Amino acid sequence: MAAIAAVRKSAKPAKPPSRRDLCQELLDIARKPEIAEALSRMEAIKSLLKEQSKTDGKFREEFPGIGYVSASPPAPSQINGEEPKLSVANWMLIRESQRVKLLEQGLVTIEPIVKAAFYGRVDVKLHTTPAS
Repeated sequence: MAAIAAVRKSAKPAKPPSRRDLCQELLDIARKPEIAEALSRMEAIKSLLKEQSKTDGKFREEFPGIGYVSASPPAPSQINGEEPKLSVANWMLIRESQRVKLLEQGLVTIEPIVKAAFYGRVDVKLHTTPAS
């Protein structure tokens, strides 16, 4: 019977790490000097490539079997045209009959307000720099 009890105990799946445990592990990894140095170097390389893309334009370097690195230069905001905007405050002040008339004329359409999807993110920020 003791063997059966031992099998049952070992068959129990391991408890997954808690959110706090995972966060602690992320911070511990980021605090390791060799990792912090590698992450810092990666950011420096990204900055250099972004600078280079200002003169070379958008580019992509392929490494078969490994992956690729792409870079695009920054672009300022630009005006692509004009569009009419409805003053919501004024829309709410006009009579219902005027609203209906504008809708029937096709001068105003009511469309749903859609918030863009957010795919989540995880940031790791250290309060102090790791000791070298």
